[in-house]
Amino acid sequence: MRIALVIWLSLWVIATHTGCQEKGDDLGSGRRGPVFVEVAKHVGIDFQHVTGASGGYHYVETYGSGAAFLDYDGDGFQDLYLVNGAPLPGYSSATPPTNMLYRNNGNSTFGDVTHMTGTGDPGYGLGSCVGDYDNDGKVDLYVTNFGSNVLYHNDGAGAFEDVTRRSGTGDSRMSTSAAFADVDNDGELDLYAANNARISLQEERCYRGEIPVYCAPTQYDGDSGILYMNEGDGVFADATRSAGLYRDSGRQLGVVFSDYDGDGDTDLYVANDMTANFLFRNDGTGHFEEVGLISGVALSDNARPEAGMGTDFGDFDLDGDTDLVVCNFQWESCRLYRNDGNSQFADVTFPSGLGEPTLRTLTFGTGFLDYDNDADLDLFLANGHVHPLVQEFDGATTYAQRDQFFQNSGDGVFVDVTDEVGAGLEPAKVGRGSAIADYDNDGDLDIFVSNSGQRGSLLRNDGGNRNHWLSIRTVGGASNRDGIGARIKVVTGGVTQIREVRSGSSYLSQSDLRVHFGLGSAQIADRVEIHWPSGIEQILRQVAVDQILVATEPGQ
Repeated sequence: MRIALVIWLSLWVIATHTGCQEKGDDLGSGRRGPVFVEVAKHVGIDFQHVTGASGGYHYVETYGSGAAFLDYDGDGFQDLYLVNGAPLPGYSSATPPTNMLYRNNGNSTFGDVTHMTGTGDPGYGLGSCVGDYDNDGKVDLYVTNFGSNVLYHNDGAGAFEDVTRRSGTGDSRMSTSAAFADVDNDGELDLYAANNARISLQEERCYRGEIPVYCAPTQYDGDSGILYMNEGDGVFADATRSAGLYRDSGRQLGVVFSDYDGDGDTDLYVANDMTANFLFRNDGTGHFEEVGLISGVALSDNARPEAGMGTDFGDFDLDGDTDLVVCNFQWESCRLYRNDGNSQFADVTFPSGLGEPTLRTLTFGTGFLDYDNDADLDLFLANGHVHPLVQEFDGATTYAQRDQFFQNSGDGVFVDVTDEVGAGLEPAKVGRGSAIADYDNDGDLDIFVSNSGQRGSLLRNDGGNRNHWLSIRTVGGASNRDGIGARIKVVTGGVTQIREVRSGSSYLSQSDLRVHFGLGSAQIADRVEIHWPSGIEQILRQVAVDQILVATEPGQ
């Protein structure tokens, strides 16, 4: 039985900022809002993604990789883990590519700590997610590969140990996105890893006329994702079938957990490539029922399966429940599904303004964020095609594509402001995973984009902190240590916002575990409610704005 503890407060202020700082020259250029500046190399992130391609057109080459923000050393600043590919047949390199970990130095620069932390996995990497699976206060790291996945345990002394074999989490198929979540609310994080398709490196060649292309996903059989239930003592067990999650009909790419029906347990959405998407509803015991079709989030508005890739939940219309975005292939718009309650969603893609502007792009990474701190969620999209020679058979598109940004107008409509948000989004690149965090702790949200076969982009938000904000990091007691799955409600004046503490989302990626709220002109947060996975409810009143808070679950 769930216990409600009201008005119990344990807060630690780890950083406070005025929220009035302006940076960069673009703010004086007459633009109407914040701008993004690409600063990756300038701040010390010199990462080059390698696809491993050498002309063999292997299916796995198209998917690129993701990124993860995490505070691995507990200093209050977000570090950055970047996933890389590996050599495929015919490819050679004097320096084999590996994944890389960059430590945030706390002064808006990063340093390469891959070797000293032991996190340079050389496998063919796709995605990653983070979570403190053993509740020791140090965040751990999971990496998905084409080949054996890897679980890194954080030793708390600045390094990670590969515990894949001991933990039992080394799925060796083509895993894509992954996320930690406490699916049975027992206080320990479980782990879901999506799997895409059953492929080998001896594939048939495909062509458009005489032009070589990557074979379509429909050439390959789908595969089931895997649910690892946390049994304690660092060991996980495959519970996919017993939990009702075994489905091999999909080609799984994007994964995101959310309590979309507000019943106190976390549910799972899986974006599938050219098959119907899955929505798994949790019955509260860690057993799931697939309800995507009856809930209205499995297909397009004309009842067709699409090429689902990146996905995210967020309450864009401020009605108290989480809505859903899933992005697709070119000539398929990103889908926006509005949560209408009673476990039903409505497709509002075109009424919301997302339909036409996203039709011509091929979108992978996506995420809701309040980039201007005006108290509603905006939307970022990372774009890039999969066929390097696409222009030779489709003159209406390109391989490299511009990322897009949509501003929430507050009335259910998103406005394409890509041309107004600065030089960071101007170059066309081959975008894949995207992750969101306030990496410089200045009160506005920044974005990292992993670009396939190219250098990654760190998009620093300049000017989003001109409005007020509040960021909250949760520390669980009865709940899992990270508070993953906690739902936070912030009330300022007549505006009520909700967010959830979440592990992996977007596409192959992990955003900041801290939960960020834009507060507009509000001088104080009247009320903050935290609904912990354990069932405990915590209420905070008259909370100061423009600060990063750590909220500790009552009862410790």
